[in-house]
Amino acid sequence: MSPRDSSESTCLGPGCDNPVKQTKVGRRRVYCCDQCGTRYRRSSRPTADNTAFAMASLDDLYRLTAQFDLSGAAPQRDLALIPAVEKAWNDIKTAVVLQSRESRVKTQVIAQALHISPSTLTRMMDGAPARRDRRLSSGQIPAQPRSQRHPASGPARPRWPEGGTGDMDGAAPGCGPAATLASALSHLHRRSSATYRTLGTEVGVDPSYISRAVSGERIPSWPVTRKLALALDADPEEILPLWRAARGYTLADSTDVQAVLRGLRTAAAHPDIETLARRARLSADQITLALTGPVLPDWETTRAIATALHGQHELIRPVWNAARAAAISGPATGGSTCTISAGAFG
Repeated sequence: MSPRDSSESTCLGPGCDNPVKQTKVGRRRVYCCDQCGTRYRRSSRPTADNTAFAMASLDDLYRLTAQFDLSGAAPQRDLALIPAVEKAWNDIKTAVVLQSRESRVKTQVIAQALHISPSTLTRMMDGAPARRDRRLSSGQIPAQPRSQRHPASGPARPRWPEGGTGDMDGAAPGCGPAATLASALSHLHRRSSATYRTLGTEVGVDPSYISRAVSGERIPSWPVTRKLALALDADPEEILPLWRAARGYTLADSTDVQAVLRGLRTAAAHPDIETLARRARLSADQITLALTGPVLPDWETTRAIATALHGQHELIRPVWNAARAAAISGPATGGSTCTISAGAFG
């Protein structure tokens, strides 16, 4: 052992200022007693993110329950969903118990609230940190296939030679609707300069959950997404089509093509009209009318703008078809109008 001087230092235990006398040999001490040593080691551990665990479990519960049919047409599919729903629900209970322990709630009180015995609670919490870490781990294998909603990470987004805000335009890392939603939220966050802590307080969720939503690691529920859009000074109606596509819902029942195009523009870092016109090879007036005008743009114009904004044709085409059908069936009731023939779509 290397020699040490016998000088004194101050104890690093939380709330303790007692001197620590060093010996001439051995490892240097940083606390004055075993109790301070325990407090020191506990304070140096990273804080468990139990709130993110709870929100991730709740998000999975929303996703799974939305898949139930319950009409009796596919009972086997509903049966297959039940174990995954039970697992998500048990993870929510585990997360709340962990939060209660963090708040120094006694085990007896927690057990009484859950109508179970303390020994049952102890058994239920065996391996709880490991379950939390598995759910929050990016390598977790979900109970149900979610490749379309949660694509794997891909290469960094390319820089376009012109346009936009100077940030990276286009889709978020990966591809597909989930990446498009993440790109829109990421652009809105950069534009606002708000911190995750501020957004978390305003939305009512943990800041780490906001971080996961903006980075594309998590697709939040619509109430959370709507509050986040409002907190970022965005129109929720423009984010809703992106969220529905990311969640795997059909967009055909939405007839607001302009809202979809504006959402894609946000996801592409909001390029200016002139830049977008050059990309789409259209005039600036055509772009403006397609985004905000009262007239439904024809399909060629819609496709050109969607392509310039890196949107997916198979997602926006059903929306355009539905809007066209509504315009044909009820223009007198205030529906949009379109100048091309009905045979040009479908």
